[in-house]
Amino acid sequence: MIKDNYLYTTVYNTLTEIVLGSDCTYIYAHSIEGRSFIVDELIKCDGTKTNFVELKEIEFDFIQDELFNRKFNLRDSESMFEFYSNYCKTNIYIDTSGLNNRICASLLKNAFILFDKLGLKDIRVIYAEPEEYNVVQFSSEGIFNDLSESIKGIDPLPGFANIIPYDQEDSILIALLGFEGGRFKYILENIEPNKLIIYPVIGVPGFRPEYPFVAYWGNRRPLESNDIWPNIRYVCANSITDVYILLIKLMRDSPSGRIKIAPIGTKPHAIGAILFAINNPLTVEIIYDNPKREKQRTAGVGKIIECSVYKLLKDK
Repeated sequence: MIKDNYLYTTVYNTLTEIVLGSDCTYIYAHSIEGRSFIVDELIKCDGTKTNFVELKEIEFDFIQDELFNRKFNLRDSESMFEFYSNYCKTNIYIDTSGLNNRICASLLKNAFILFDKLGLKDIRVIYAEPEEYNVVQFSSEGIFNDLSESIKGIDPLPGFANIIPYDQEDSILIALLGFEGGRFKYILENIEPNKLIIYPVIGVPGFRPEYPFVAYWGNRRPLESNDIWPNIRYVCANSITDVYILLIKLMRDSPSGRIKIAPIGTKPHAIGAILFAINNPLTVEIIYDNPKREKQRTAGVGKIIECSVYKLLKDK
């Protein structure tokens, strides 16, 4: 039974505190965000004990393993098995700091599916918080006024094409919010939630003390127009475990026992939603809008989170 966050999570204040386990593969990507480069220091300190595997998105839902210069399909289970089979290690670290949610979803789901076949012992997620976001209080909540330059549109995450056939009045929508009210507005407009029970979730405490207020401001219009202020829930912005536990509680409030989740906030919240969908494949639908990011949104490196997601899901 899941109890406390500290049973699954370690929080580091500096890179020098991180000690990778033995016999492990560390999967990562570099992005435009500086915090995605924490791996470079880990590589210097680790030497050759760990398989460090750099991924690069070369086209939609296709990644390239930079070590072997090979292409893999995120939507193809055989292709992902081939990817993981290249690395005969018992522990997998997935550094989500520079990976988008589509890549994270496929890596996590396939790692769990192949856990026994690959002889794995643990799956761990690493995430580097930003020291600060480059945000202002938004004067309007349009897509192009937010942190995302554009939205590609709602398309299921690889391996999560689960459209649950039930009436809207039986549905609960859990929106894991960030600063981008334009994304929340887009989700609501595209799923027509007039009969849905909507639970917005805001990260409290945030990465910085003022960030919850920025999230309120950025999402104020969709919150007001749908009259869902009373339904707001709060969970720590950097905790995979806490959001996972919250999703368990909110699912109990669903008349049908089934829910829709829109992970449009922090990366830890998105990972928690992905893990919850992995453990509840018949009752959870993830709604994802696929933002396109071309500009740097953060500066610096804050705390670094490490979570044993295998243990989290095993405990249920």
